[in-house]
Amino acid sequence: MAVIRITLPYNHNENDLARAVANRFGRGTPYRILRRSLDARQRNIVVEYHLTTDISDPADRITDGIRKQNMRLDRHFRNTPRPRPIVVGSGPAGLFCAYWLSIHGFRPLLLEQGPPLAIRLRDIARFIKTGALDPFSNICFGAGGAGTYSDGKLTTRIRSPFIPFIAATLVRHGAPEEIRYLSEPHLGSNGIRRCIARFLATLETQGVDIRYSSRICDFESRRDGMTLRVSRACAGASAASNEEEISISGATLFLACGHSARETYRLLRKRGVRMEAKEFAVGIRIEHPARAVDEMRYGADYRSRYPGIEHARYRFAQTWKDEGRAVYTFCMCPGGHVVNAASGDDGVVTNGMSNARRAGRFSNAAVVVNVSHYDLEHGGYEGPDGGCTLQCEVEERCRAAVNHPGSAFVVPAQKLEDFLEGRRSSSIDRSSCLNPIAPASLHEHLPSFVTDAIRRGMVLFDRKMPGFATHPEAKVFGPETRTSSPYRVVRHPVHLVSVSHPDLYPMGEGAGYAGGIVSSAVDGIRCAQAFIERFIESERFDSATVRHRSSDEPVD
Repeated sequence: MAVIRITLPYNHNENDLARAVANRFGRGTPYRILRRSLDARQRNIVVEYHLTTDISDPADRITDGIRKQNMRLDRHFRNTPRPRPIVVGSGPAGLFCAYWLSIHGFRPLLLEQGPPLAIRLRDIARFIKTGALDPFSNICFGAGGAGTYSDGKLTTRIRSPFIPFIAATLVRHGAPEEIRYLSEPHLGSNGIRRCIARFLATLETQGVDIRYSSRICDFESRRDGMTLRVSRACAGASAASNEEEISISGATLFLACGHSARETYRLLRKRGVRMEAKEFAVGIRIEHPARAVDEMRYGADYRSRYPGIEHARYRFAQTWKDEGRAVYTFCMCPGGHVVNAASGDDGVVTNGMSNARRAGRFSNAAVVVNVSHYDLEHGGYEGPDGGCTLQCEVEERCRAAVNHPGSAFVVPAQKLEDFLEGRRSSSIDRSSCLNPIAPASLHEHLPSFVTDAIRRGMVLFDRKMPGFATHPEAKVFGPETRTSSPYRVVRHPVHLVSVSHPDLYPMGEGAGYAGGIVSSAVDGIRCAQAFIERFIESERFDSATVRHRSSDEPVD
């Protein structure tokens, strides 16, 4: 497939693009946009297009493969019923796993420990307003997973033939067509919630049995499959007896628990599932006035030169290879909000979100430092649980700094200049944070190697974008600890089942095999596809289907 690049001024229109295409391909030649990106590295901002005259839809190749696989599955199950797999978790991995199974004729049971979307949003609003936190219905847990209350970023570093299929599926459920070619696509918190609501409805019409407020209490691996004990909330039950337990036997289990499911991690450890500590990152969330970031990125006169331009984005990274240390920005939210993503009253966690228009008055991003196996061992955090223990301790220290016991309502904050100089802020200016904020000495509550690396990184980031580390209104919030899972559930590299439990498919961010919405969705499909390959000679789609590099690094 031939690909050409066309660069146009920022203030161009569709006719300008059509003329440029006609000059390259000839008038009337059909074309397809592969990628559109904004280049603000120079004084004059330009838009770069990657185009092709191949107008076939790459998602159609996957659809054709599905049709062929279904013919084989129909022959295989002509005289026997299809098994009923169980999917745990309704984040991107769980949803696309259930979807892939359903379009191949299976009718999976989808268990979600949190409530339906509308109830979850009500519970989040109550926490933001009053501090009353539901441990199973919050920014991390509930219908749609953690990504439902985020920026809705669809950026990924992995390569997979399933990505066009995932994008096309999201478009069919309300996402704009442009997510299929933008270099940094995003839906916004409001946009992704609409998609998730429609996607859940589609799953139910295709026979997926979705059970909310249902969490795994225990499981056992037997010869005929997994046996699960599930605790399910009962509507209208008394406070003393508000749950029932059900048992499900002989099942294949797809586990997409998310990166904050600590109770599930403890259950896996208790049942002898092979797990290992995985490197992750810890840091803070930094915020500037959006207009200040725009001026740093586009120039002081940007509003007259580029009327209507979107709020600016940035991405920085610095690695000291001799130290094995890296600091980088992550999950940048132009025109967004800082949110309290606590999933329990024992710790505060920050995150960022923005709506589709990204029209807020502030811009924020995480600034995080890698936590290596050496860091964990050197700090006394040994064994598979070391990373999770470090996360919990940092979150509790930050919680206790500004909250009374038993509350995780208030978010600790600090002026950036005070963080860099090592002093407590006496007051904090207004911010985008949806929860209350209070001054704290965040530099004292983070591991010393994290604080040190952030300070060094800020000096270098400020050279790349002058004013980033010195703007008087810059402030930081913390901690940022849930960038990715601190565990990896070890699985077979091709068949994707747990190496210790052959009827368990660990998948997505929580299992340590993805780092964002798209890579999680891809991993969910890959696990479902591996299950299907138990029964038939599969339609391979592409060699990358089972051999592409999975990313467990967070992306933005």
